[in-house]
Amino acid sequence: MAKTKNNNALYIGIAVAIVVVIAIIIAVVVANNRGDGGGSDSGGSSAVEYNTIDESISYGEYNEMEKLSKAIQNGEMVGKVVKIEGLVSHPMSTYSIVQPNEDGSKKIGTQFIISDADDSGYPEDGDTVVITGEVVENSPMVFVIKTTKDNVEKQ
Repeated sequence: MAKTKNNNALYIGIAVAIVVVIAIIIAVVVANNRGDGGGSDSGGSSAVEYNTIDESISYGEYNEMEKLSKAIQNGEMVGKVVKIEGLVSHPMSTYSIVQPNEDGSKKIGTQFIISDADDSGYPEDGDTVVITGEVVENSPMVFVIKTTKDNVEKQ
């Protein structure tokens, strides 16, 4: 009987250790995807100057921005480098770069993250900027443009 209790305690100890290791791995993956974690940033922009731009949108190109935003949000642009001139929109906890339509009644855009900045390092709501960055999956099925402060130019 004592041997069975010892085996049960051993199995429980092993199970707890496995759960702890899995929790640590998940925490590291989530932190790296948000840009808060340490280590190398293999999942997106670092202090890089992008030589090859896969898609470029100038201010006023609403229809092109609409197509690009849909492609980004559908996960079709992951790993591509984009350069967008637009307005910063920060209505709540996320930042987006947007384009207004001709009469200004509608805006379309996509979310961006500056990996080496906190909220105080982001441009102000309504600023005109040019953002160059890589499209990454920030969390499951959420695709954003990830960049650095060096790749955000206020106009």
